Amino acid sequence: MMIFTDTTEIPLMPGNLGKDCLYNGEHDDVECCCDECDYLMCCMDGRYPKNCFSCNDEKCPRKD
Repeated sequence: MMIFTDTTEIPLMPGNLGKDCLYNGEHDDVECCCDECDYLMCCMDGRYPKNCFSCNDEKCPRKD
């Protein structure tokens, strides 16, 4: 599995309504990175994992 990082090299995990990402804004000790994340729409869309099957982004960490 590839690890997607933002410009600060923070590992992000898109999809699943953001529940799997450490930087989703729900942790007091970690800054939220959602606004800068290229995969924000993957977290906002409730059709995960269905939409992952039609995704063609080879850099996404959800790709096997």
